[in-house]
Amino acid sequence: MLRLLMSLGSPATKRSASQALGRLTEAGIYPPDWVTRAGRAVPDRAWRRYDVFGDDEAIAVTFRYGEAEHGIVGQIDLTGIPVAIAVGVAVDAASLIEAIGREDDPFDRTEPISLAEARRRLEAPLARCDEEPDPGLSVDTLAYLPVARSRVRRLPAEGASPMPVFSSADRAAAVDDFMKSPLAAEAVAADEDATRFWAEVLTGYSSRIPGEPPGQIGPRKIAHLLLGHVPNTFSLSAAQRQHLEPAVTAWIRWSAEYRGLDEAATARLAESLPEVFARFGPAYDDPDAVTARSYLADLAASDADLSQLARHVAQRMFAVPMPAAAADGGPVNLGDPAVRRALAETEFAECTPHADLTREEFMAAVHRVLAELWDDDPAETFQAARRLFASGADRHDLIHTLAETQVPPNPESQEA
Repeated sequence: MLRLLMSLGSPATKRSASQALGRLTEAGIYPPDWVTRAGRAVPDRAWRRYDVFGDDEAIAVTFRYGEAEHGIVGQIDLTGIPVAIAVGVAVDAASLIEAIGREDDPFDRTEPISLAEARRRLEAPLARCDEEPDPGLSVDTLAYLPVARSRVRRLPAEGASPMPVFSSADRAAAVDDFMKSPLAAEAVAADEDATRFWAEVLTGYSSRIPGEPPGQIGPRKIAHLLLGHVPNTFSLSAAQRQHLEPAVTAWIRWSAEYRGLDEAATARLAESLPEVFARFGPAYDDPDAVTARSYLADLAASDADLSQLARHVAQRMFAVPMPAAAADGGPVNLGDPAVRRALAETEFAECTPHADLTREEFMAAVHRVLAELWDDDPAETFQAARRLFASGADRHDLIHTLAETQVPPNPESQEA
Protein backbone atom coordinates (compact mmCIF):
# COMPACT_ATOMS: atom_id res chain seq x y z
CA MET A 1 0.00 0.00 0.00
CA LEU A 2 2.83 2.43 0.86
CA ARG A 3 4.42 1.76 -2.55
CA LEU A 4 1.12 2.55 -4.25
CA LEU A 5 0.80 5.79 -2.26
CA MET A 6 4.31 6.75 -3.37
CA SER A 7 3.23 6.20 -6.95
CA LEU A 8 -0.20 7.83 -6.89
CA GLY A 9 -0.28 10.29 -4.02
CA SER A 10 0.29 14.03 -3.75
CA PRO A 11 3.85 15.25 -3.00
CA ALA A 12 3.06 15.41 0.74
CA THR A 13 1.51 11.92 0.69
CA LYS A 14 4.52 10.57 -1.20
CA ARG A 15 6.91 11.97 1.38
CA SER A 16 4.94 10.46 4.26
CA ALA A 17 4.66 7.10 2.51
CA SER A 18 8.39 7.08 1.72
CA GLN A 19 9.26 7.79 5.36
CA ALA A 20 6.90 5.06 6.58
CA LEU A 21 8.34 2.59 4.06
CA GLY A 22 11.84 3.45 5.27
CA ARG A 23 10.85 2.66 8.84
CA LEU A 24 9.43 -0.72 7.79
CA THR A 25 12.58 -1.55 5.86
CA GLU A 26 14.72 -0.66 8.88
CA ALA A 27 12.60 -3.08 10.89
CA GLY A 28 13.32 -5.84 8.37
CA ILE A 29 9.91 -5.78 6.67
CA TYR A 30 10.23 -5.76 2.89
CA PRO A 31 7.48 -5.49 0.24
CA PRO A 32 6.83 -8.40 -2.14
CA ASP A 33 8.64 -8.35 -5.50
CA TRP A 34 5.54 -7.39 -7.49
CA VAL A 35 5.21 -4.11 -5.60
CA THR A 36 8.46 -2.75 -7.08
CA ARG A 37 6.80 -2.79 -10.51
CA ALA A 38 3.75 -0.77 -9.36
CA GLY A 39 3.44 2.52 -11.21
CA ARG A 40 6.21 1.60 -13.67
CA ALA A 41 4.07 0.79 -16.66
CA VAL A 42 5.79 1.27 -20.03
CA PRO A 43 4.02 3.78 -22.32
CA ASP A 44 3.19 2.42 -25.76
CA ARG A 45 0.94 4.47 -28.10
CA ALA A 46 -1.21 7.61 -28.02
CA TRP A 47 -4.15 9.09 -29.95
CA ARG A 48 -6.01 12.36 -30.03
CA ARG A 49 -9.71 12.65 -30.84
CA TYR A 50 -10.87 16.23 -31.37
CA ASP A 51 -13.75 18.19 -32.80
CA VAL A 52 -13.11 20.38 -35.84
CA PHE A 53 -14.24 23.50 -33.94
CA GLY A 54 -11.58 23.28 -31.23
CA ASP A 55 -14.04 22.98 -28.32
CA ASP A 56 -12.70 19.74 -26.84
CA GLU A 57 -10.38 16.80 -27.32
CA ALA A 58 -9.80 13.37 -25.83
CA ILE A 59 -6.28 12.02 -25.36
CA ALA A 60 -5.81 8.26 -25.01
CA VAL A 61 -2.56 6.50 -24.12
CA THR A 62 -1.85 2.77 -23.80
CA PHE A 63 0.70 1.23 -21.40
CA ARG A 64 2.18 -2.21 -20.85
CA TYR A 65 3.05 -4.30 -17.83
CA GLY A 66 4.92 -7.06 -19.66
CA GLU A 67 2.39 -8.49 -22.10
CA ALA A 68 -0.63 -7.01 -20.36
CA GLU A 69 -1.84 -3.75 -21.89
CA HIS A 70 -4.13 -1.09 -20.41
CA GLY A 71 -4.93 2.54 -21.18
CA ILE A 72 -5.96 5.91 -19.83
CA VAL A 73 -8.09 8.57 -21.47
CA GLY A 74 -8.66 12.21 -20.55
CA GLN A 75 -11.50 14.34 -21.93
CA ILE A 76 -10.30 17.95 -22.11
CA ASP A 77 -12.59 20.99 -22.24
CA LEU A 78 -10.94 23.66 -24.42
CA THR A 79 -13.64 26.35 -24.21
CA GLY A 80 -11.81 28.18 -21.42
CA ILE A 81 -8.45 27.34 -19.86
CA PRO A 82 -7.97 23.65 -20.82
CA VAL A 83 -9.15 21.37 -18.01
CA ALA A 84 -9.92 17.66 -17.73
CA ILE A 85 -13.64 17.05 -17.31
CA ALA A 86 -13.54 13.24 -17.41
CA VAL A 87 -10.83 10.65 -16.83
CA GLY A 88 -11.00 6.93 -17.44
CA VAL A 89 -8.84 3.83 -17.13
CA ALA A 90 -9.37 0.90 -19.50
CA VAL A 91 -8.13 -2.55 -18.58
CA ASP A 92 -8.80 -3.58 -22.18
CA ALA A 93 -6.60 -1.38 -24.36
CA ALA A 94 -8.12 -2.76 -27.56
CA SER A 95 -11.58 -1.50 -26.59
CA LEU A 96 -10.14 1.92 -25.77
CA ILE A 97 -8.45 2.13 -29.17
CA GLU A 98 -11.70 1.11 -30.86
CA ALA A 99 -13.70 3.71 -28.91
CA ILE A 100 -11.30 6.58 -29.61
CA GLY A 101 -11.39 5.86 -33.34
CA ARG A 102 -15.14 5.30 -33.66
CA GLU A 103 -16.73 7.50 -36.35
CA ASP A 104 -19.95 8.41 -34.54
CA ASP A 105 -19.77 12.20 -34.84
CA PRO A 106 -19.36 13.90 -38.24
CA PHE A 107 -17.42 16.75 -36.65
CA ASP A 108 -14.87 14.58 -34.78
CA ARG A 109 -11.47 13.54 -36.09
CA THR A 110 -8.91 11.06 -34.74
CA GLU A 111 -5.13 11.04 -35.20
CA PRO A 112 -2.16 9.22 -33.69
CA ILE A 113 0.15 11.48 -31.71
CA SER A 114 3.53 11.06 -30.06
CA LEU A 115 3.80 10.14 -26.39
CA ALA A 116 5.44 13.50 -25.70
CA GLU A 117 2.53 15.28 -27.39
CA ALA A 118 0.10 13.29 -25.23
CA ARG A 119 1.92 14.42 -22.10
CA ARG A 120 1.86 18.07 -23.21
CA ARG A 121 -1.89 17.93 -23.83
CA LEU A 122 -2.78 16.01 -20.65
CA GLU A 123 -0.45 17.18 -17.89
CA ALA A 124 -1.70 20.72 -17.20
CA PRO A 125 -5.44 19.93 -17.69
CA LEU A 126 -5.17 17.01 -15.25
CA ALA A 127 -3.40 19.23 -12.73
CA ARG A 128 -6.11 21.91 -12.99
CA CYS A 129 -8.81 19.28 -12.56
CA ASP A 130 -7.11 18.06 -9.40
CA GLU A 131 -6.28 21.50 -7.95
CA GLU A 132 -9.71 23.04 -8.55
CA PRO A 133 -12.10 20.08 -8.78
CA ASP A 134 -15.43 20.67 -10.44
CA PRO A 135 -18.23 19.49 -8.13
CA GLY A 136 -19.81 17.97 -11.22
CA LEU A 137 -16.96 15.51 -11.78
CA SER A 138 -18.01 11.88 -11.60
CA VAL A 139 -16.90 9.60 -8.80
CA ASP A 140 -15.02 7.49 -11.35
CA THR A 141 -13.10 10.53 -12.63
CA LEU A 142 -12.06 11.52 -9.11
CA ALA A 143 -10.96 7.95 -8.42
CA TYR A 144 -8.96 7.64 -11.63
CA LEU A 145 -7.22 11.03 -11.41
CA PRO A 146 -4.24 9.82 -9.34
CA VAL A 147 -3.72 6.87 -11.71
CA ALA A 148 -3.89 9.12 -14.77
CA ARG A 149 -1.43 11.62 -13.27
CA SER A 150 0.94 8.80 -12.39
CA ARG A 151 0.78 7.40 -15.93
CA VAL A 152 1.29 10.81 -17.54
CA ARG A 153 4.49 11.23 -15.52
CA ARG A 154 5.77 8.09 -17.29
CA LEU A 155 5.49 9.82 -20.68
CA PRO A 156 8.53 11.58 -22.20
CA ALA A 157 8.73 15.30 -21.38
CA GLU A 158 10.72 16.14 -24.51
CA GLY A 159 10.01 15.56 -28.18
CA ALA A 160 6.54 17.05 -28.73
CA SER A 161 5.99 19.09 -31.87
CA PRO A 162 6.74 22.76 -31.27
CA MET A 163 3.65 24.63 -30.13
CA PRO A 164 2.69 27.40 -32.57
CA VAL A 165 3.06 30.90 -31.20
CA PHE A 166 0.45 33.57 -31.96
CA SER A 167 1.23 37.12 -30.99
CA SER A 168 -0.86 40.24 -30.59
CA ALA A 169 0.27 41.13 -34.12
CA ASP A 170 -1.22 37.86 -35.42
CA ARG A 171 -4.51 38.63 -33.69
CA ALA A 172 -4.54 42.17 -35.08
CA ALA A 173 -3.86 40.81 -38.57
CA ALA A 174 -6.79 38.39 -38.24
CA VAL A 175 -9.07 41.28 -37.22
CA ASP A 176 -7.92 43.29 -40.24
CA ASP A 177 -8.54 40.30 -42.53
CA PHE A 178 -12.06 40.03 -41.17
CA MET A 179 -12.80 43.74 -41.51
CA LYS A 180 -11.75 43.64 -45.18
CA SER A 181 -13.66 40.44 -45.88
CA PRO A 182 -16.85 40.48 -48.00
CA LEU A 183 -18.46 38.51 -45.16
CA ALA A 184 -18.01 41.55 -42.88
CA ALA A 185 -19.08 44.18 -45.41
CA GLU A 186 -22.69 44.54 -44.25
CA ALA A 187 -21.79 44.66 -40.55
CA VAL A 188 -18.99 47.17 -41.20
CA ALA A 189 -21.30 49.38 -43.23
CA ALA A 190 -23.83 49.44 -40.39
CA ASP A 191 -21.29 50.28 -37.64
CA GLU A 192 -17.58 49.95 -38.33
CA ASP A 193 -16.40 50.75 -34.80
CA ALA A 194 -18.74 48.28 -33.11
CA THR A 195 -17.88 45.60 -35.67
CA ARG A 196 -14.17 46.04 -34.97
CA PHE A 197 -14.83 45.92 -31.23
CA TRP A 198 -16.53 42.54 -31.48
CA ALA A 199 -13.89 41.22 -33.89
CA GLU A 200 -11.16 42.17 -31.40
CA VAL A 201 -13.04 40.59 -28.48
CA LEU A 202 -13.66 37.35 -30.38
CA THR A 203 -10.17 37.15 -31.84
CA GLY A 204 -8.55 38.18 -28.57
CA TYR A 205 -10.12 35.26 -26.72
CA SER A 206 -7.36 33.08 -28.16
CA SER A 207 -4.76 35.02 -26.16
CA ARG A 208 -5.78 33.26 -22.94
CA ILE A 209 -3.66 30.18 -23.80
CA PRO A 210 -0.54 29.68 -25.96
CA GLY A 211 -0.95 27.98 -29.29
CA GLU A 212 -4.60 28.72 -30.05
CA PRO A 213 -5.18 30.23 -33.51
CA PRO A 214 -6.82 33.69 -33.38
CA GLY A 215 -9.81 32.71 -35.51
CA GLN A 216 -10.80 29.56 -33.65
CA ILE A 217 -14.33 29.19 -32.29
CA GLY A 218 -16.94 26.48 -31.78
CA PRO A 219 -20.57 26.15 -30.67
CA ARG A 220 -19.65 25.57 -27.02
CA LYS A 221 -16.86 28.10 -26.99
CA ILE A 222 -19.02 30.90 -28.43
CA ALA A 223 -21.55 30.26 -25.65
CA HIS A 224 -18.79 30.30 -23.01
CA LEU A 225 -17.35 33.49 -24.50
CA LEU A 226 -20.56 35.48 -24.91
CA LEU A 227 -22.41 34.30 -21.81
CA GLY A 228 -19.48 34.24 -19.38
CA HIS A 229 -16.33 35.97 -20.57
CA VAL A 230 -17.90 39.09 -22.12
CA PRO A 231 -20.46 39.84 -19.34
CA ASN A 232 -17.77 39.41 -16.70
CA THR A 233 -15.10 41.44 -18.51
CA PHE A 234 -16.33 44.23 -20.81
CA SER A 235 -18.55 47.23 -20.22
CA LEU A 236 -20.44 47.72 -23.49
CA SER A 237 -21.70 50.89 -25.05
CA ALA A 238 -25.27 50.99 -26.32
CA ALA A 239 -23.97 50.77 -29.90
CA GLN A 240 -21.76 47.77 -29.14
CA ARG A 241 -24.60 45.95 -27.45
CA GLN A 242 -27.03 46.71 -30.25
CA HIS A 243 -24.54 45.55 -32.90
CA LEU A 244 -23.77 42.23 -31.22
CA GLU A 245 -25.78 39.98 -33.53
CA PRO A 246 -24.70 41.25 -36.98
CA ALA A 247 -21.04 41.59 -35.97
CA VAL A 248 -20.75 38.19 -34.29
CA THR A 249 -22.72 36.43 -37.04
CA ALA A 250 -20.39 37.87 -39.68
CA TRP A 251 -17.30 36.97 -37.63
CA ILE A 252 -18.50 33.38 -37.11
CA ARG A 253 -18.94 32.89 -40.86
CA TRP A 254 -15.56 34.49 -41.55
CA SER A 255 -13.95 32.23 -38.91
CA ALA A 256 -15.38 29.13 -40.59
CA GLU A 257 -14.01 30.23 -43.96
CA TYR A 258 -10.69 31.30 -42.42
CA ARG A 259 -10.21 27.79 -41.00
CA GLY A 260 -11.52 25.96 -44.04
CA LEU A 261 -14.54 24.38 -42.33
CA ASP A 262 -17.00 22.65 -44.66
CA GLU A 263 -20.63 23.66 -45.17
CA ALA A 264 -21.96 21.26 -42.52
CA ALA A 265 -19.58 22.57 -39.84
CA THR A 266 -20.31 26.17 -40.84
CA ALA A 267 -24.04 25.49 -40.55
CA ARG A 268 -23.54 23.89 -37.14
CA LEU A 269 -21.74 27.01 -35.94
CA ALA A 270 -24.48 29.29 -37.26
CA GLU A 271 -27.20 27.15 -35.65
CA SER A 272 -25.68 27.72 -32.21
CA LEU A 273 -26.02 31.51 -32.36
CA PRO A 274 -29.76 32.28 -31.86
CA GLU A 275 -29.92 30.66 -28.41
CA VAL A 276 -26.72 32.43 -27.32
CA PHE A 277 -28.03 35.80 -28.53
CA ALA A 278 -31.30 35.24 -26.66
CA ARG A 279 -29.45 34.56 -23.40
CA PHE A 280 -26.88 37.33 -23.74
CA GLY A 281 -29.01 40.19 -22.34
CA PRO A 282 -29.89 38.50 -19.02
CA ALA A 283 -26.30 37.26 -18.63
CA TYR A 284 -24.86 40.74 -19.23
CA ASP A 285 -27.37 42.44 -16.88
CA ASP A 286 -26.94 39.97 -14.04
CA PRO A 287 -25.80 41.92 -10.93
CA ASP A 288 -22.97 39.47 -10.28
CA ALA A 289 -21.67 40.00 -13.82
CA VAL A 290 -21.86 43.78 -13.39
CA THR A 291 -19.85 43.50 -10.17
CA ALA A 292 -17.35 41.12 -11.77
CA ARG A 293 -16.56 43.41 -14.69
CA SER A 294 -15.96 46.33 -12.33
CA TYR A 295 -12.71 44.60 -11.35
CA LEU A 296 -11.33 45.36 -14.81
CA ALA A 297 -13.16 48.57 -15.68
CA ASP A 298 -9.86 50.43 -16.22
CA LEU A 299 -8.04 47.63 -18.08
CA ALA A 300 -10.46 45.61 -20.22
CA ALA A 301 -9.80 46.92 -23.74
CA SER A 302 -11.20 44.81 -26.57
CA ASP A 303 -7.69 43.96 -27.82
CA ALA A 304 -6.23 43.26 -24.36
CA ASP A 305 -4.15 40.15 -23.76
CA LEU A 306 -6.41 37.88 -21.71
CA SER A 307 -3.55 36.12 -19.98
CA GLN A 308 -2.56 39.50 -18.54
CA LEU A 309 -6.14 40.41 -17.66
CA ALA A 310 -6.53 37.08 -15.86
CA ARG A 311 -3.46 37.84 -13.75
CA HIS A 312 -4.81 41.29 -12.87
CA VAL A 313 -8.28 40.10 -11.96
CA ALA A 314 -6.93 37.24 -9.84
CA GLN A 315 -4.75 39.67 -7.92
CA ARG A 316 -7.57 42.17 -7.50
CA MET A 317 -9.99 39.49 -6.34
CA PHE A 318 -7.38 38.46 -3.79
CA ALA A 319 -7.18 42.05 -2.55
CA VAL A 320 -10.95 42.55 -2.61
CA PRO A 321 -12.96 39.30 -2.75
CA MET A 322 -16.25 39.27 -4.63
CA PRO A 323 -18.70 40.93 -2.24
CA ALA A 324 -22.32 40.08 -1.60
CA ALA A 325 -24.91 42.06 -3.54
CA ALA A 326 -25.68 45.57 -2.40
CA ALA A 327 -28.51 46.12 0.08
CA ASP A 328 -30.92 46.72 -2.80
CA GLY A 329 -29.82 43.50 -4.53
CA GLY A 330 -27.91 45.41 -7.19
CA PRO A 331 -24.26 45.24 -8.26
CA VAL A 332 -21.26 46.64 -6.36
CA ASN A 333 -18.89 48.98 -8.22
CA LEU A 334 -15.44 47.79 -7.18
CA GLY A 335 -13.82 50.16 -9.64
CA ASP A 336 -14.63 52.95 -7.16
CA PRO A 337 -11.81 53.33 -4.57
CA ALA A 338 -14.33 54.61 -2.00
CA VAL A 339 -16.31 51.36 -2.30
CA ARG A 340 -13.17 49.30 -1.77
CA ARG A 341 -12.22 51.39 1.25
CA ALA A 342 -15.68 50.88 2.76
CA LEU A 343 -15.43 47.11 2.29
CA ALA A 344 -12.00 47.11 3.97
CA GLU A 345 -13.32 49.18 6.88
CA THR A 346 -16.03 46.57 7.45
CA GLU A 347 -13.70 43.58 7.07
CA PHE A 348 -11.02 44.86 9.45
CA ALA A 349 -13.35 46.58 11.93
CA GLU A 350 -12.76 43.96 14.64
CA CYS A 351 -8.99 43.64 14.15
CA THR A 352 -6.67 44.62 16.99
CA PRO A 353 -3.70 46.65 15.75
CA HIS A 354 -0.15 46.00 16.83
CA ALA A 355 0.72 47.67 20.13
CA ASP A 356 2.60 50.57 18.55
CA LEU A 357 -0.09 51.41 15.98
CA THR A 358 -3.21 53.45 16.55
CA ARG A 359 -6.48 52.31 14.99
CA GLU A 360 -6.21 55.10 12.41
CA GLU A 361 -2.61 54.19 11.52
CA PHE A 362 -3.52 50.51 11.18
CA MET A 363 -6.45 51.18 8.84
CA ALA A 364 -4.33 53.60 6.78
CA ALA A 365 -1.78 50.79 6.39
CA VAL A 366 -4.51 48.29 5.40
CA HIS A 367 -5.83 50.67 2.75
CA ARG A 368 -2.30 51.19 1.46
CA VAL A 369 -1.63 47.44 1.17
CA LEU A 370 -4.94 46.81 -0.60
CA ALA A 371 -4.30 49.71 -2.99
CA GLU A 372 -0.86 48.34 -3.82
CA LEU A 373 -2.29 44.88 -4.45
CA TRP A 374 -5.06 46.34 -6.62
CA ASP A 375 -2.66 48.45 -8.70
CA ASP A 376 0.22 45.93 -8.60
CA ASP A 377 2.45 48.82 -7.58
CA PRO A 378 4.89 48.07 -6.14
CA ALA A 379 4.99 44.47 -7.33
CA GLU A 380 6.88 43.51 -4.17
CA THR A 381 3.64 43.78 -2.17
CA PHE A 382 1.99 40.92 -4.03
CA GLN A 383 5.22 38.92 -3.93
CA ALA A 384 5.26 39.28 -0.15
CA ALA A 385 1.59 38.27 -0.02
CA ARG A 386 2.30 35.15 -2.06
CA ARG A 387 5.14 34.14 0.25
CA LEU A 388 2.89 34.48 3.29
CA PHE A 389 0.06 32.60 1.57
CA ALA A 390 2.46 29.77 0.63
CA SER A 391 3.52 29.53 4.28
CA GLY A 392 -0.09 28.85 5.29
CA ALA A 393 -1.44 32.29 6.21
CA ASP A 394 -5.01 33.02 5.10
CA ARG A 395 -5.79 36.11 3.07
CA HIS A 396 -7.18 38.25 5.91
CA ASP A 397 -4.31 37.48 8.29
CA LEU A 398 -1.59 38.07 5.73
CA ILE A 399 -3.03 41.48 4.80
CA HIS A 400 -3.08 42.30 8.50
CA THR A 401 0.57 41.23 8.72
CA LEU A 402 1.62 43.19 5.63
CA ALA A 403 -0.12 46.29 6.95
CA GLU A 404 1.78 46.13 10.23
CA THR A 405 5.21 44.81 9.44
CA GLN A 406 6.05 43.61 5.96
CA VAL A 407 5.65 46.44 3.46
CA PRO A 408 7.11 49.92 3.85
CA PRO A 409 4.79 52.85 3.13
CA ASN A 410 4.55 53.91 -0.49
CA PRO A 411 2.57 57.17 -0.61
CA GLU A 412 2.58 57.29 -4.41
CA SER A 413 0.50 54.09 -4.58
CA GLN A 414 -2.20 55.27 -2.22
CA GLU A 415 -5.58 56.01 -3.69
CA ALA A 416 -7.09 59.43 -3.55
